[in-house]
Amino acid sequence: MDSLLLAMSSDMRIDRFCGETEDSFIYRLCYSALGQWCLRTAQNSLDGVIGTTKHNQTIVVKEKLDRFLELFPAIADMFTNTNNRYENFPVHIRRVYEETGYLLNVEHNRNRIANYGRSIFIRDKALFFGLPTTKYTVNGLGVFTYPTEYMVSTREFMIRDILTCEEFFRSQFDSIDFYDRDIDLEELEFFNPKLNRAPSLSWRKQMETDCTVARKSVTGPYYRVMRILDTLQFAEEPIEQQNDSFISHEYRRLYFTLKAHYKTSLKAVISKIDKNYSRIRLGGHLPNREYYYLLLLSWPMNGVFDKTNFLIRNELLSELTAVLTSIGIEIRGGHTNDK
Repeated sequence: MDSLLLAMSSDMRIDRFCGETEDSFIYRLCYSALGQWCLRTAQNSLDGVIGTTKHNQTIVVKEKLDRFLELFPAIADMFTNTNNRYENFPVHIRRVYEETGYLLNVEHNRNRIANYGRSIFIRDKALFFGLPTTKYTVNGLGVFTYPTEYMVSTREFMIRDILTCEEFFRSQFDSIDFYDRDIDLEELEFFNPKLNRAPSLSWRKQMETDCTVARKSVTGPYYRVMRILDTLQFAEEPIEQQNDSFISHEYRRLYFTLKAHYKTSLKAVISKIDKNYSRIRLGGHLPNREYYYLLLLSWPMNGVFDKTNFLIRNELLSELTAVLTSIGIEIRGGHTNDK
């Protein structure tokens, strides 16, 4: 098995970090290799038709995963979600590539590898959307190579507006959009942005700030709320279906913005492990745009469905911190051996 792991490490240019266990390294190699298998199936050509069906992609990734787990049974728990038995890694990895533009859906509902040559410039290399013909490295699920002519910005990739965090706050809490509603306040819970807790655990029966979000239940309805002249006024906050699409879970940006405005920003703690790698610990879950981007830059540390702990190369840290701070997350640490 050592020869297989050495070949995978060499092909993808993934090395171990200081003190990394063998199981952790094997998990990272298999995780990234499964991403490569998913992409390469989309290069298939049969009878002049390029690409493959989504069903076949999922089957191929599952077969490769099963084979890896036969060879390395100690990493099996890293590829399952004990909290949600319906969450399926082969489907998850395919959806990440579909939503980030690596895979294009063409005729007959087939997936084809993107061939636009599009990339995002990061330091002296580029995150490439597709599979280049030149040598490349892999970080998490992302493919990195030399910068290409067709460059896009991170903001363009994530389809984000140019508003700063405070500008976004003002756009969401403009008094002209709010009005009186006949709502029984006893039925409401209010988001308290001043709590140093994850947003999902920050709901209370009392409104503690002049601007926040209220809900009647976890499933809604939701309202943005402003205290104006000692009265509460409301604006409807639409409940959008939350799924695995790229633009899903956008409500989290509003919560992060509220916390930043009230000086209790959600934290991302960076602990440098060695000269090559760092760990990032997030205080909450990200909107899907930022989460999927993070999956292209890093490895989830405690299993494929871990959404708060990631391993990232130090050369990509400045890119990631810019993305996180733009939506109101405060960065802590970054020095060697910080905890």
